[in-house]
Amino acid sequence: MSKKKAKNDFDIKIVDAPEISDAFESEVEEGEEIEETEEIVAIDVLEEVKEEQPTDETKSFEELQRILQEIESTTSNKERAYLIDKLIDYPEYEETVSVLKNIAVNDKYPLCRAKAVSFLSDFMRDIEIKDLVIRKLQDSSQTVRLWAVWSLRALVDEEDVQEVLLRQLRHYEKSRRIKLWLIRVLSDKINNPRVIDVFLQSLKGRPNKEMRKLILYYILQIPENSDVSYFLSTYVHKENDKEIRLEIVKKLLEMDNSDTRYALQKLKRNERNQEIVSLLS
Repeated sequence: MSKKKAKNDFDIKIVDAPEISDAFESEVEEGEEIEETEEIVAIDVLEEVKEEQPTDETKSFEELQRILQEIESTTSNKERAYLIDKLIDYPEYEETVSVLKNIAVNDKYPLCRAKAVSFLSDFMRDIEIKDLVIRKLQDSSQTVRLWAVWSLRALVDEEDVQEVLLRQLRHYEKSRRIKLWLIRVLSDKINNPRVIDVFLQSLKGRPNKEMRKLILYYILQIPENSDVSYFLSTYVHKENDKEIRLEIVKKLLEMDNSDTRYALQKLKRNERNQEIVSLLS
């Protein structure tokens, strides 16, 4: 079954990135008047004295310092989150990264920690930041954990990152939403036997329909694989959702080996769904 066909059949929506929403906008006070300035006519003088103007780099650094001071001094969670958004304009400064690391670890407001982790995703090649983001997989906030998963996607080719994400999916993560993101990120390594094994083990745990559909969306794209063939030959009899079972049957028909043929013969005797029966006839 082609990737396009599987996606259409399962009608799975795979988005590109999670969202962080704080519903916070700056307010403009009503009735505020804009002071008009009187035009001043320039007068020629014998010698013009020019004041030294600050460079763009100096202005940028001064603005960054102002933002950092406000972040440190404000007690408002929303105001701090708003200021963190401004830091993204100054990624070239060490102070920016240092503050984001501190916020990701120590800020009491989950939204601030989540924003910090999301911005740190651009610096994941730094070992210290990579380790910090991995630790954030155990954060108490689902939003922070979700962004930790998304940030680690850039390093999914690294075996240690794969193992961390697999353990999170298999043993630690309780949020269904984050499990879906873990599956999405790990799907890039779907031909890795370890990833296949954890995906199949997850199916054995009888997750909800949405998760089963997403796992099978990737599993059914794997070329000939004896472990997958044997698993699906057994699993098809346990799957009670007709839509999912239909897609498994299509894959078993493609595989055509002793395991799949036996499974399909057994299924044919008991199947009640006419679309599936027609495929087996």
